[in-house]
Amino acid sequence: MKKTMNLKNIGAKTEPWLREIGVHGLEDLNRIGSVEAYKRLKSRYPDKINLNALYALEAALWNIHWLELAPEFKEQLRRDSE
Repeated sequence: MKKTMNLKNIGAKTEPWLREIGVHGLEDLNRIGSVEAYKRLKSRYPDKINLNALYALEAALWNIHWLELAPEFKEQLRRDSE
């Protein structure tokens, strides 16, 4: 698989899943938001999607590595995704 979206933290395996839920690039992800995109992915692929995907989606909006997100911010994202 070849990466085409060019979103930081998002690999070639995840890109087709994002397209299935209506995310075709940064603009779509920004419009939908990381939490909603995560919820859609989690409902479609419950055994393959975990909280790291949520952090990766949010970090992609900031164009940073997901490990750079502050622990408090990760906790807020986790709460928002419940």
